[in-house]
Amino acid sequence: MAERPGPVLVTGANSGIGLATTLRLARRGWETWGTVRSEDKASMLRAAADGADVGDRVRPIVLDVSDDEAVVGRWSEMPAFHAVVNNAGYSELGAVEEVSASDARTQLDVNLIAPAVVSSCALPAMRARGSGRIVMVSSMFGRAAIMPLNGWYHASKFALEALSDVLRMEVAAFGVKVAIVEPGFFKTGIGADTGLRARARVADGSPYRAAYERTVSSVEAMERLAPPPEVVARAIGSAIESARPLRRYVVGLDALALASTQPLIPRALTDAAGRLLSGLGGSPGTYT
Repeated sequence: MAERPGPVLVTGANSGIGLATTLRLARRGWETWGTVRSEDKASMLRAAADGADVGDRVRPIVLDVSDDEAVVGRWSEMPAFHAVVNNAGYSELGAVEEVSASDARTQLDVNLIAPAVVSSCALPAMRARGSGRIVMVSSMFGRAAIMPLNGWYHASKFALEALSDVLRMEVAAFGVKVAIVEPGFFKTGIGADTGLRARARVADGSPYRAAYERTVSSVEAMERLAPPPEVVARAIGSAIESARPLRRYVVGLDALALASTQPLIPRALTDAAGRLLSGLGGSPGTYT
């Protein structure tokens, strides 16, 4: 196994894509630091690493990456990372009408501001070394806004991709490469989280009740059929290890299908399909 040029940081490392990525990188010889939000989750990550026989290469760190002051304050304790994988994220399920400004800010803090802060903290060492990788874990929903009740998630991922495109140009001259990973649906536990958030909205007497219920059923069904997150971890590994990483890695058959057909399908049809799948009624309407 080739000697690795330095450690890697993975945010949101205790489950889903973050856990799969942490274990894969460690198996491939990388010293991998993983952020988690509690000591319990740190213990879960250690147990998973020990179970995969890579406990000596995995370093859990309790750090809420959405707390920018905490990230900046703790950074002096970190090594000079060769790569950072900005994976931590979630979806604030809710109709635009019903998501509070506070909840919207939290969504943007986690999915957009945190990756920017982590990347900014890592960049001085990368610039000094003349090399480095920044991997932004986005989503196929950062490419196409087609999921009603996920407006703020879409907004955060669209913005993350725009930020990443600009960052890639800014740091290229310093030898730092930026890659975006756009997964489709994978087994990440999103179904359970979607159910909890939907039930809270419905309990408040939401006029979108039917749409929440249909969305939960659809997400749970898709997750049951979804492939494991190790598929995404392989793409992230390629973005770190390849001499010439792609600007974007579209991962999953659903994401590939969306990427290839989205420019060809009229918006009126995708609107209608989104409303149908999410149980939103009413006439389609006409737009010019």
